[in-house]
Amino acid sequence: MRMAPSSIWEKNMRSKKECRKEALARRALMSAKEREAAGRRITDFLRDSEEYQLAEKILVYASYRDEVPTYDLIEGALREGKQVFCPKIEGQARARTMSFYRIMDPEELQDGFQGIPEPVVLQGRHYETGKNSRDLILMPGTAFDRQRRRLGYGGGFYDRFCRRAQGAARIALCFDCQLLEELPEEETDIRPERIVTESGWI
Repeated sequence: MRMAPSSIWEKNMRSKKECRKEALARRALMSAKEREAAGRRITDFLRDSEEYQLAEKILVYASYRDEVPTYDLIEGALREGKQVFCPKIEGQARARTMSFYRIMDPEELQDGFQGIPEPVVLQGRHYETGKNSRDLILMPGTAFDRQRRRLGYGGGFYDRFCRRAQGAARIALCFDCQLLEELPEEETDIRPERIVTESGWI
């Protein structure tokens, strides 16, 4: 029996789990010095972008372990007078959701869900989704490809959040080593509009 083209594609495509494992293994091989240097180049590219310069609100993850570092970026945005929001995972088990809360200082971030730094001051700081045309979402991820497909960590938090934050620009930060040839993708996956690495823009 002859397979339909889509079935052949699905059979030959590696699983999301396999792609995450490869990209994370590559990222883990970077030295601290390499990550720091690459992170500075990524931050410089981002700060020069129109999306960043026009943004009034920056929604950015607080980097954890060997992710693209964001603390210098956060401090720079605060100095420039931009409103900075960081994510917090809320709820229990299958009802978990991700919300963003404004921070005034990186010291307002403390270990939260799975040890990831999260805002601790919440009252009056919640980011409201809606018409967010002057806002910028900076997305983390485990693996990416040059068609801007993205694999997160498996929770789907950014995919669901980005569907609610209509109009906000979406840029993903990643190291060159996290770029794979082709990634699997589902209908619910949200691609960033652009990706920035230490080599430039995709």
